Amino acid sequence: MQTDSFFQQLFDYSRQVTPYLEGEVTSCPQDKTGFGLVHIDNDCSDDIQGLYLRLKQENPEAGAAYWLTRTWDLLCWQPMYLAFVSIYACHGLPPLKRIGQGVHANFVAGFSFENHQHTHASQEELIDMAGRDLQELYSFYRQSIDSWTRIRPGFTHHLIADGILGCLIKLQNFVPELTNDYLLAQAQLWFKAFQLPEKLLASLRVDDETGHLKLVRTSCCLVYKCEGRKLCADCPRHPDNKK
Repeated sequence: MQTDSFFQQLFDYSRQVTPYLEGEVTSCPQDKTGFGLVHIDNDCSDDIQGLYLRLKQENPEAGAAYWLTRTWDLLCWQPMYLAFVSIYACHGLPPLKRIGQGVHANFVAGFSFENHQHTHASQEELIDMAGRDLQELYSFYRQSIDSWTRIRPGFTHHLIADGILGCLIKLQNFVPELTNDYLLAQAQLWFKAFQLPEKLLASLRVDDETGHLKLVRTSCCLVYKCEGRKLCADCPRHPDNKK
């Protein structure tokens, strides 16, 4: 596979997941939104805090726990999605810790890489590489936030675990022929790569009605605290998930 074709595939598949996952390769990533560009080489504390404060202004009724959770989820969703698209659709991996992300007024979308570097290896090796890269990247995000408000590692571990399992659910939706046993085994590989507690795997189980995997998260995004919003279907607080 030619180098350029890997990234073209990555960008094409990413847009099929969501049009917000729009990428490019550029040697000089720039802030195209006016709200910041998050990159591991930059001091991003102010840009991330700015996002947090705009979320606070938009939903003052929701409270600090929601603003922080939402900020974290926005920072982490693109790198996690790209890890899954890269490995399962493109069978390779770009240097995820070098991703640049565009910060908008109240969300994070659009990404870039500095060059066409990528790696091909076995699926298990790629998952291990993705885990190392994303641990370093997410640690950078957490330290950036920790400079202006407390964010506990345990809190982020639950959100990362739910992010991984949510991506596996989406993978089964895109490729329904993948078996539950295969996906549960993949979940174990991802948790090992991220050094996450195996007990959190219990939130992913087979739904008796559909026969497919179902996720009941261990974390709550707290969106129900925003005026006019409801509990998510996979929320641990949802009545259907307490039966």
